[in-house]
Amino acid sequence: MGSKVSICIPVYNNPDGLDKLLKSIENQDYRDFEVIVSDDSSNDECKDIALSYNNAFDLNYIKHVATGKPGDNWNSSLSKANGEYIKMMFHDDWFTDDESLRKYVELLDNSDAVFAFSGSMQVSEDCRYSRHIKNDDLSLIQKDIRNLYVGNVIGAPSATIVRNKGITFDRKLRWLIDMDFYLRTMKDEPSAFANTNEPLVSIGVSDNQLTNYCKKHPGIVRREYLYMARKHKLLDNPEYKKYLISQIRQPH
Repeated sequence: MGSKVSICIPVYNNPDGLDKLLKSIENQDYRDFEVIVSDDSSNDECKDIALSYNNAFDLNYIKHVATGKPGDNWNSSLSKANGEYIKMMFHDDWFTDDESLRKYVELLDNSDAVFAFSGSMQVSEDCRYSRHIKNDDLSLIQKDIRNLYVGNVIGAPSATIVRNKGITFDRKLRWLIDMDFYLRTMKDEPSAFANTNEPLVSIGVSDNQLTNYCKKHPGIVRREYLYMARKHKLLDNPEYKKYLISQIRQPH
């Protein structure tokens, strides 16, 4: 019988971050999980770190050939996931406490939700603070999950856990890749999500993140908002159309 949770970790040239993440996984009090590391690094440093945890838990290491599209490495980790639940974790993030994974699992175990998310600790070199969804934003996505289009109030994939429905990331996307995944996961679900404000995950904030890359290339942002509006059939909604126009016009 397979593990309950598949912890999927796409990694690229960040051995220190991977080591910190795997150490936080090793310390979890919930043990029914497997770990899948998909590595498209340019050297073997991350491979060596990953394999050093072979005896700590069930680990599957994949050497992935880099394609220049982040979603490909993310999907590579998902391709070997056998768990009932999927827990994405990025190489610059880690579990905040030893009970974090258990609390994520309980969010799905104790509900009919297909998707759950938590608050997070935002950690950089010079500051650390807790962040969670505002009540008004929560009400907005409870009303209609498509309202994520006007702002990803859920946060990064590392702050989420989902039931394994075989859904993968859209490799055409960079900036809105997580939002698209969330929308497709929760589409047509009567009990779409559960959440907690507790910061179960810590997010490492740095200048090297994909978010910062996209902000420096505003053409990517504009194209992806238009792509998402068409893909999810949002252009008939005046509010979404207005938001799309604002994204196209602003310099970012």
